[in-house]
Amino acid sequence: MRCSHSKRYTRIFSHLFLLPQFCFSRRVSAMKLASFHTGVRLTLNSTRYRIDRILVSGECYLERLSDGGVLVKTKPELAALLAAGELSIESPNNRESNSDAGLSSRASRDLKALSKSQREEVLRKYEYIKEAISRLGKEPKAAGLGPVIETVSANIGEIRPPSATTVYRWWRRWLESGQDLMCLAPQYQKPSTQRKFSKDMMDELHALVERLWFSREKLPIQAVYDAFRHRINELNAERLKPLKIPSRAQFYRIVDQIDKYDAMAAREGKRAADKHFRATGAGAVTHHILERVEVDHTPLDVIVINERTGLADGRPTLTLLLCRHSRMVLGFSIGFEPPSELSVMRALRHAILSKAYVKEHYPDICHEWPAYGIPHTLICDNGLEFHSHQLRRVCAELNIELQFCPKQQPHYKGAVERFLGTLNRAVCHRIPGTTFSNIVHRGDYNSADMARITLADLKSLIHEWVIDIYHQEVHRATHRMPTAMWKDGLGMVEPMLPESLMQLNLILTKETTRRLSHQGVQVYHLFYNSAELGLLRIRSNARYDVSVRYDPEDMGAVWVYDELQGDYIHVPCTNPDYAEGLTLRQHDQILKDTKQRGLDEQDEEALLESKARFQQKIEDLSRNKLIRERKKAARDAMPVPPSWSSNPALERPKESDTTAESLFEPLNFKVVTRGQGDD
Repeated sequence: MRCSHSKRYTRIFSHLFLLPQFCFSRRVSAMKLASFHTGVRLTLNSTRYRIDRILVSGECYLERLSDGGVLVKTKPELAALLAAGELSIESPNNRESNSDAGLSSRASRDLKALSKSQREEVLRKYEYIKEAISRLGKEPKAAGLGPVIETVSANIGEIRPPSATTVYRWWRRWLESGQDLMCLAPQYQKPSTQRKFSKDMMDELHALVERLWFSREKLPIQAVYDAFRHRINELNAERLKPLKIPSRAQFYRIVDQIDKYDAMAAREGKRAADKHFRATGAGAVTHHILERVEVDHTPLDVIVINERTGLADGRPTLTLLLCRHSRMVLGFSIGFEPPSELSVMRALRHAILSKAYVKEHYPDICHEWPAYGIPHTLICDNGLEFHSHQLRRVCAELNIELQFCPKQQPHYKGAVERFLGTLNRAVCHRIPGTTFSNIVHRGDYNSADMARITLADLKSLIHEWVIDIYHQEVHRATHRMPTAMWKDGLGMVEPMLPESLMQLNLILTKETTRRLSHQGVQVYHLFYNSAELGLLRIRSNARYDVSVRYDPEDMGAVWVYDELQGDYIHVPCTNPDYAEGLTLRQHDQILKDTKQRGLDEQDEEALLESKARFQQKIEDLSRNKLIRERKKAARDAMPVPPSWSSNPALERPKESDTTAESLFEPLNFKVVTRGQGDD
């Protein structure tokens, strides 16, 4: 019997694996011989090509299979790409499987993937091919195979040797596959469950499964089986030889053999299938701190109360930046501002600047927060606030590369997504007034009635948890503490900082265009003028449009660009008593109130009266029983603008004069650039 000679095949197999072309390394398939000739298909950097023609000079014209585009490479260049691991040559028997996948990171099967009996079968066939080549040459031919078969069958003890036609087919298949032994492996057989039933029955089964099981209605498997039995009974009523109906268990096993990805893609959608079956790895690879910074928003799972009234204001929103390399929290913004470019700018300001304020404002915190610096790359989702022209300009001026996640693939910035979930569970879910993560977990817990902490208290708790707990714990992905990784990173990269705080304030503004006149410039019904602006107008001797920047959180002054000097002029509002410290949101609300009263918008006394009346309205709303109204009041409240209070140690610069030179006077602010720092 053939199996009686297993020792001989095992010996041949073992000897074969000692040859160089069958040496194995980690996750690499057995070598297949190939050459660059017309018709060969290649995969270059995940793109599939076919060698269309080769010139006498050795230039190979590669036709891109996706769109017919042509790429010209010489044979030495192709060989170099293959040596660099950027190119692979497709063997003919793998073309079908590779047609959609492109260059896979998964190696193809080799002899070790076969069972012992299958390996013996492959090597038995290979013995005939080797003997045929040694006697008849490399080109397959049926004539002359008789003596070859007789010799090999005697050597290996084959009782029932193959025919010459069979050996010829083996030989030709082996040569056409690029001398790949795997082409000699026994062909795959259908599972025994399917072999029990006729082709007609299996065709009906697959057709019905595709129509009912592969549907977005997500019919249960029991209903599909019942419909299948009904369909077979209908067919059997018209057939002389009835079809055999599989049992329920057999039907389930057949359906279970269907590709799981295809089934989920049909029933749940391709996006759900891609997410469920995606390969989870280490994620984006980084080499130093600030190289990749991820940003995201989340409503915090807790209701805070108003400091003055003690009533619930609602759930604040957190915008946070996280360093992917070190997992260090770089900065955040907490408030009632919905996700917007303004909240991103607040968080970005906090991330860039030093956190030296922590020791003064939160004396109970034991550790330092050493994070600072401008990110190299900012990873964000496709929210409108991230696609805004203003944020793109800010990132360009700070030399930040802005990258967007593929649509509806939040795992592209999974580090910050997971962190926000961790923060909510570790902090917000433990505070009275928590809303929990969903209504099921909340049950009959009345979050608004149980709310006890203010927004300031929440900021303090988050500071303490981030600095004293999260930064000091070993991260499961990096196996290091974020603080330790950040300090190590500082030894390799010096974080970039803006030239001055004033320069940063100038960048983190909104930009618009306004007409310069004898009244100065008008921004949202407020006028801004100064002597320097007058000189700029006289110098131009005409009315013309100028670029104006303003801070939505302090409308007390704007910056006007001087094209001749190439700098910005700091211009105060002509009504400083009204505009100083006023946010744009508050100003809009006051203007609406003024219009309703039918007063002149430029009546300064009326504006001051509206401002006082608006403040009284906020206090009244803060006592409102409706959380939505109280949250709106908290957002419109009048204290120090959040953009400055996000870093309590930094006070808003005081106005000294209106000269352009004063805008760039040296401040008591240490500038650290790459390559410079303390000894």
